[in-house]
Amino acid sequence: MATFFGIEERNTQGFIENHTVCLPHSPDGKTDLHSIVSHIRTEDIVFIKHCTPQFSLHIKAIGVVQSDYPIKAGIEVCLPVEWVWMGEKVLENLDEVLALCGDALYEEHNIMVQRELINLLPEKYQLPREW
Repeated sequence: MATFFGIEERNTQGFIENHTVCLPHSPDGKTDLHSIVSHIRTEDIVFIKHCTPQFSLHIKAIGVVQSDYPIKAGIEVCLPVEWVWMGEKVLENLDEVLALCGDALYEEHNIMVQRELINLLPEKYQLPREW
């Protein structure tokens, strides 16, 4: 099963156009290679999101990581991603508070959010019906 990583929309400039997701920087401006990003692997699901103060989650795009190996994109270090869904899906009334929702990048553990993401994926990324 893939791991899910949410990326705050304000940190995603050019990701879709460049078929990438770029690694965040630590407060001193260096690329933070040893944080949560080091756990992102091939076939993990990344999604661009925006949260509102009312704790609704807006999913803007979903991608599938294509390689564990970073590529250089200008001064950024990025992972190649196939962006497979774009639009706007609003999730409201989630059972738990979205504590990490405002973070630039976080691992999504909420099973309801994961289920919604899976349902938006194209059929080739869906689990077989017998599951």
